[in-house]
Amino acid sequence: MSKKFMIPALAAVLLAVAWLLPPLHQTCEHLCPLRRSAVESVQALPSFARKYGVSCSQCHYAFPILNAYGRQFKMNGYVRDKDSDVGVLKSSDKQMSIEKIFPWAVIVRSRPFDNGRGNIANAGGQMGGTASPNTGGFKSQPLNDVDFFVAGGDAARQISYFGEMDANAAGGFAPGLGDLRFGYHPYDQLNVVLARRGFFVDDPYQTLSAAESPTIANRATDLLQPDQSSVAGNSLTGTQQTMYVYGQVPLPNAAFLYYAAGASKDDDLGRQANAPTNGDLRLAFDNNSGLMVGAFGSYGHEGPRDASGFTGGTAGVLSKQQFVWTGFDALWEIGNFAARGAFAYTHEGDPSFDGATATDRAAYAELAYAYKRGNEAYPFLMPLIRENWYTTFNGTQQFNYITFHLAHYFQPNVKAFAEYSVDTTRGYQGGTLTATAGTLAVHGDRASLQVEVGF
Repeated sequence: MSKKFMIPALAAVLLAVAWLLPPLHQTCEHLCPLRRSAVESVQALPSFARKYGVSCSQCHYAFPILNAYGRQFKMNGYVRDKDSDVGVLKSSDKQMSIEKIFPWAVIVRSRPFDNGRGNIANAGGQMGGTASPNTGGFKSQPLNDVDFFVAGGDAARQISYFGEMDANAAGGFAPGLGDLRFGYHPYDQLNVVLARRGFFVDDPYQTLSAAESPTIANRATDLLQPDQSSVAGNSLTGTQQTMYVYGQVPLPNAAFLYYAAGASKDDDLGRQANAPTNGDLRLAFDNNSGLMVGAFGSYGHEGPRDASGFTGGTAGVLSKQQFVWTGFDALWEIGNFAARGAFAYTHEGDPSFDGATATDRAAYAELAYAYKRGNEAYPFLMPLIRENWYTTFNGTQQFNYITFHLAHYFQPNVKAFAEYSVDTTRGYQGGTLTATAGTLAVHGDRASLQVEVGF
């Protein structure tokens, strides 16, 4: 069978097997809520479900996508109720609290089929290349990624914590430290977070980056700057040293305004100690009935970096590149239907040397439907389609690609999916920042099958 017909055939077999399997929810009544950290491996955390004796569907539309309850769980500091003793064991003198169950979890991923083509500069990043590059043809990785987490918020009143260790095929399964997050939650209106994690990645609405998307392919907002020879190279998904405050301001009719404001330092190339401090802001109106409309912004500098690569730059002299991010996003959930999207605008430049500037935009729109059988609380099938568009090189390069994703949930914490992403448009009209001849060489695509299990 040719590769052209292999992907649809494998997807059909996968779905046929899934359809014939009997319901398995009886064995999964205490598995799964969400992990809200890390760019490449955000998934559900079974430790929360074990502790509270609930199913994934309590916090998830379809893991790793949070529902309204799950978003509030995260905003509370990984607890259901800040004043409750549920999930807590106390000493006999009532002076010390510990977690009722040690809050560990493991996520294992298998990618038995992964077939991609295109150059790494353009197709690789947009189709998941940032996290797991594959633009060179067929790969099979029966064991693709293993993540170990600890997370909780009940052991010490008003204190939450999260930590991750990751091992994946791309890194030869050498264990590495992932995201770290500590929070202090005295009031609904004021919470403080210290993290080794990007400000926008940690957002509870999961609309600004691809960090908590169920797909391998990235969203266009992740790719606006770093993927296309930008001046500053800043991105919404970067792992950073971050400190911020957030809270919920009550509004009439149970609606509220979510805010977050903080400062971050670039963690790229291990230069966070000398990197400039950037400012980040996030606002979101939530009607508490499935509709959110928000805005976000970021301002600062990237670097310092050697200036010799810029016109007029001198080797050994460091340069800091300015950037401005701004945009808006929206989320609409009604029944089993969910729609989300975002638009981002960025302007960046290097005022120190050749004065190069770049102004670009990106947007995505995503639709998903959680089809459920009978009385099952978790999806049986979840189709998802995403349209992505972004420009680079002062808008002179334009990209458009589409992602098709179809997932089957065997249990709330066990799923398999087939995914296909393809370039549909590329254009180049010349401009101040010129592209090399090979930059737009190949229209890329990627087809993958993946299985995920949470323990």
